[in-house]
Amino acid sequence: MKALNIFNAVMLALAATFAVTLGVVWILYAFNMDNEPRLHSEWRLVTHMTLSFLALTLVAAFAFWGQHRQRAWRWPAQGVQLLALAGGVWWMSRLLT
Repeated sequence: MKALNIFNAVMLALAATFAVTLGVVWILYAFNMDNEPRLHSEWRLVTHMTLSFLALTLVAAFAFWGQHRQRAWRWPAQGVQLLALAGGVWWMSRLLT
């Protein structure tokens, strides 16, 4: 199970990094919305992507904790994480095209 724990840790770290980075971008957009009119058109996309990565971070943390502590609910949490990852890939591909 060590490889699965490493996968969960990597997913958690990547999702959290993207969520924090996009959160900072979201804050910068909020403060500069009046100065740059084109930010209004991108506001929705940045908000959706920030919330998506935040949700993926929470799901990955849940799965990591379950596997790390060998909880009884670890396999359903792992399945939810994989579904969230697949759904996130699909959602991001729709948002960015």
